[in-house]
Amino acid sequence: MGNRDTLVSVIIPAYNAGKYIAETLDSVTKQSWSRIETFVVDDGSSDNTVAIARSYESDRLKVIEQKNSGACVARNRGLAMSKGEYIQFLDADDVLSPDKIEEQVKVLQNNPGFLGVSPTVHFMDGEDYLSMKPREESAWIHDTEDPVDFLVRLYGGYGKRWMVQTSAWMTPASITKEIGPWNESLLLDQDGEYFARAVLASKGIRTTGGINYYRRFTVGGNISAKANKIENLRSALLALNLKAKYLGERIQSERVQQAMSTLYQEIAINAYPQFPELVAECEGYVLKTGKNPEIPVLGGRLIEITRLLMGWKTAKLLRKKIHSLMK
Repeated sequence: MGNRDTLVSVIIPAYNAGKYIAETLDSVTKQSWSRIETFVVDDGSSDNTVAIARSYESDRLKVIEQKNSGACVARNRGLAMSKGEYIQFLDADDVLSPDKIEEQVKVLQNNPGFLGVSPTVHFMDGEDYLSMKPREESAWIHDTEDPVDFLVRLYGGYGKRWMVQTSAWMTPASITKEIGPWNESLLLDQDGEYFARAVLASKGIRTTGGINYYRRFTVGGNISAKANKIENLRSALLALNLKAKYLGERIQSERVQQAMSTLYQEIAINAYPQFPELVAECEGYVLKTGKNPEIPVLGGRLIEITRLLMGWKTAKLLRKKIHSLMK
């Protein structure tokens, strides 16, 4: 059973999350693990997020308000107040299964120095996520004592690139103290940069039970729209350069170069055709790796045939034209 007195700190940055915050907080207050403290750090919301969050306030759940400063500032503020032995970062529109924290704590108590990762259900806003099962993104995650290899696989060094969503992790507080705060200069891929540091500071990864439910949005929603802004894409490039630096300080290998090639290519694709200078910069990084990047699926059969015959740039333009016609 483990030590039931172990305290877990849940940190929730929130910005205009009034539509979702009650569902998120319900999932925290209904956890089977009883020793939990929760910090909701509101980042200057203009809707009813604070009012809803305050209706949940207790000696175990605190709501803190700050001027709009970004999610990383909010997470760092929550971290500074946390006293838990383990840290659960949770986005304000995501949901945890009732056993998520307990399942991860039980595993990590028997594996000190490791990070825990739960399976994730990806669902579109409005879908019945409780009836859904984790996608293949969760299937590749495995127990390992090799943090470097875990990141190389995550980044696409063996072919396909994968992801671990922020709320799937459970992090020992000892590791959060060792690696320092979230990088407050980043606007996009904040969690990717942070957990690159966390993984490399750990003894490895342990898969756990419990489920993280990750809410996604259609094109034009408040998440997907981020990739259309130059400042966010620049942030993604900065985060990737930092991840490349962290890995490069630990290992130099063909697999690392392959992973970096794929990730730089991904930013180039997201930047095309709006930001040609950034596209050229990323393509330069791809060339330096000496590896052919893995190109993600850009659309349906017609778009993929176009990509194979005429290249990804033509395929992306075709996709954009199709989307404009469908509006």
